[in-house]
Amino acid sequence: MIRWRPGQPREVRWSRWESPVGTLWLAWWDDVLVAGEFGERPSQSFRDGRSPEQMPRWMERLCEDAFGGRAITFSLFAGELTPLEQALLSTATEIPFGSTASYGTVAHWAGFPGRARAAGRAMSHSPLAYFIPTHRVIRADGSAAACQRDPLNDRLRAFEGIVLFRRSGGIMRPIR
Repeated sequence: MIRWRPGQPREVRWSRWESPVGTLWLAWWDDVLVAGEFGERPSQSFRDGRSPEQMPRWMERLCEDAFGGRAITFSLFAGELTPLEQALLSTATEIPFGSTASYGTVAHWAGFPGRARAAGRAMSHSPLAYFIPTHRVIRADGSAAACQRDPLNDRLRAFEGIVLFRRSGGIMRPIR
């Protein structure tokens, strides 16, 4: 569950955590997450001339719980996200570890039936990798959207044991 915080953070700090699927860079201010991304190095927006800091214990526990498949609750700055995007991203955090839901289902659960495309746009605007599990939100036919067909999303789904399908000659086949 996400507790959204309005406004912009003041003094952002950042650190790294070695996850089972690669290095996760996290930015925070006080007890509020600002952003998270995977990669060998953090993007320039993370560094902004500052050095990394020791990760606070609350963030270590959050990472351990998230990658351990346990439900998490955290605070996140809303930034430029609209209330609709916030609602859809919050709903995605309710999809259990190792499970998936379609864009349309996420929109319906969030109280916006028929807004599958809005759910897709919201997932593409997620500021926080993995904690907002956009890799669990898929197309209605059981396949990944084009923007989710990349090595990172494949690793995240494999880590959780998620198998996607694609239609081949009228038959749904697992993607390996």
